Amino acid sequence: MKIAIRAEGPTDIGVLGYDGVLTKGPMLILLEKLDCYQELLVQLGFDEGLEKDDFIQWEFIHKSKIKDSSESRKRSILRSKKDNGFSGIKGFYKNSEAFACIAKGKEADMAIFFVDTDKDFSEDRHTQVNAGLSMHGYNETGVPMIPTKISEAWLMCCLSQYQNCAAHENATTDKTSPSYPKNVCEASGHSTHEIAENCDPNRINMPSFNRFRDDFKVAVNSYMGRPQICN
Repeated sequence: MKIAIRAEGPTDIGVLGYDGVLTKGPMLILLEKLDCYQELLVQLGFDEGLEKDDFIQWEFIHKSKIKDSSESRKRSILRSKKDNGFSGIKGFYKNSEAFACIAKGKEADMAIFFVDTDKDFSEDRHTQVNAGLSMHGYNETGVPMIPTKISEAWLMCCLSQYQNCAAHENATTDKTSPSYPKNVCEASGHSTHEIAENCDPNRINMPSFNRFRDDFKVAVNSYMGRPQICN
């Protein structure tokens, strides 16, 4: 199975080395620990002693690759964007549509589009990303992965031992504040990779993460053609 995933950098999905090897970031570490991901591996034939990457191949697509698309692609994207009636919050319909096109070209079975909400409304971004993914056939196998407001907010849930996690989505966007999610993670004395490695994402209960997890379940069930693979 091949899954395309859109990334912004090493602090979220990871980084692709010159040798083509993907160093997985905190968000991808959390994703691979989800019960649904583990069940997908089992359904694909994975067993102990085997390499997981032999069963699920990640197609890492950095945001810069999307921006570097040809001028003809850009004109096509803009026409599609206009036709679908999206004025665009920073062009996330455009970006997700371009990403889905690249994913389709790589014959990806599933497409996961990661992006933070920053200060924008997650509902708007979720709608746009879903629409962009659907343009290339990822109606049910396309997954918006959109933390509110940044990915470290999800990691704050791990640090707080899964207590009152929804409140972390209201964390300050003031980067100078000690309460800013990145600063909270740094103050913990652990790297974001370490936090993710020691976290059980199945215990995370916060709206943006729950939505991502539910969308991922739909995508897995759709790909496998069995509606109860992941409940």
